[in-house]
Amino acid sequence: MTNVKKKIFSVGLIAMISLSITTGVFADTKTNDVDINVQAGEFSLTTSSIESFGNITLLATPQTYNTSFQNGFTVKDLRGSQAGWRLDVEASPFTSGANTLPKGSLTLDPIFEINRVGTGSGNPPTKSTTTNVVIDDGKIEIARAGAGEGMGVFEITFPNDALSLVVDATTAKVGTYESTLTWTLVTAP
Repeated sequence: MTNVKKKIFSVGLIAMISLSITTGVFADTKTNDVDINVQAGEFSLTTSSIESFGNITLLATPQTYNTSFQNGFTVKDLRGSQAGWRLDVEASPFTSGANTLPKGSLTLDPIFEINRVGTGSGNPPTKSTTTNVVIDDGKIEIARAGAGEGMGVFEITFPNDALSLVVDATTAKVGTYESTLTWTLVTAP
């Protein structure tokens, strides 16, 4: 009987050890926590110089003169907020001393294309205008990225001769005229 008890005890012990190994009772588990601190990156706009309209001679009928941007524009949204953004532009009226060209003299063609620089995912920003718009009579939205869009770096290009200036001899006087284009990158959904 003792032999039977030993055999039953041995079989029971082997079954218990097998069960323990199979179920992981004797397993030793270790974990490591890894922390990272993600910080907001750059939110910026790089603009382009504008080529000169050159010398303009007053003529009997209004004339349209065109010029181009020398380079593309770059928008960087590396904030990590996914808040979205908007790009606006406005121009001051062309002035020469006390002389000012009428509002509506300066227009801008719509963006030619918006390309992501490098790799990334998510929806790119979109063009806000599809036709030539007056920019010397108030702020105009040029591009937009909704909430969750437009994250990364984007190159924005305008077509050649994107800026158009109408000069009318009945409203213009001789002089050197200046205007300032103001580009504003705004956090906006």
